[in-house]
Amino acid sequence: MSEQELTERLINGIIARLQNEINEWSNNVRLRAEAELLDSVKAVLDKYSSTLENIDKELNMEREYRLYDEMMKEKREKLSILEEAYAEVVNRIRDRIKSMRGTDDYKKYLKNSMLWALSIIGSQDVVITTSESDVGIIRELVSELGLSATINTTSEELLGVIVSSQDGSVRVDATLDSRLKLMEHQIKTLLAHLALSG
Repeated sequence: MSEQELTERLINGIIARLQNEINEWSNNVRLRAEAELLDSVKAVLDKYSSTLENIDKELNMEREYRLYDEMMKEKREKLSILEEAYAEVVNRIRDRIKSMRGTDDYKKYLKNSMLWALSIIGSQDVVITTSESDVGIIRELVSELGLSATINTTSEELLGVIVSSQDGSVRVDATLDSRLKLMEHQIKTLLAHLALSG
């Protein structure tokens, strides 16, 4: 092997070694740069992750609040409709009973109201309060039932009677309004059930 070939071989070896070192250094620099970039990205993410988490929580809370608000709004609307329906039913019942005035059915209604009140009081000696328009029928019923009763009138439209013991210790409101009030929950439950099934 000639001197020139030896020199070329030596130079090629040095160049090959330098290229390997450069490639290795380049790979190390790239890996270091990637690691540094990854660290800086991680630092930025760490810095903003709690902010992002808080924003996410706020968005979820806002979404839940809006959902709750919509549900409550719907509930209020349903309750409002239910109250209107109840008022309509009560008005129709009142109108129906009023339209019966002067009939045998109305007399039976007043008699049943009185009998119910008397069964609670447990005495025939009572004070009966009635509307001025019903006083004639009440006198007939007092006589028919053999009661010892004082009859008081009121200008209010009672659609029924208020019966008290003579000493006033027991008082039974047997008016339509009072009975409807006792049945309010049942009527509203029925209306709600009809609305859901209809």
